[in-house]
Amino acid sequence: MKRITIDSDAYKSLAEKIERIYNYIERQTEKRAVPSDPSTVWIDNAKAAELLEVSTRTLQRLRSAGEVTYSIRGGRVRYRLSEIERLIAGRVFPRREKSDHL
Repeated sequence: MKRITIDSDAYKSLAEKIERIYNYIERQTEKRAVPSDPSTVWIDNAKAAELLEVSTRTLQRLRSAGEVTYSIRGGRVRYRLSEIERLIAGRVFPRREKSDHL
């Protein structure tokens, strides 16, 4: 095995260039990874539970009751983001005004 030695300034310069390349690739990936249409975004069971603020068992109950549409891919349950947004919107109740007699 050969060992190559370089000056510390050259190493720092190389490391900075690699970091800039890495950050550029990350930004490009993020730009492509955010589709504008929620019906094309699929999220996993854990993320859906987090967004809905429920347990994964509650999600299982919703699936069993037919209250949420889902897909199973590779043995994993997935939900469309638009479906989760629909569930969130369905849980919002209008605020009731307080009665004067309470």
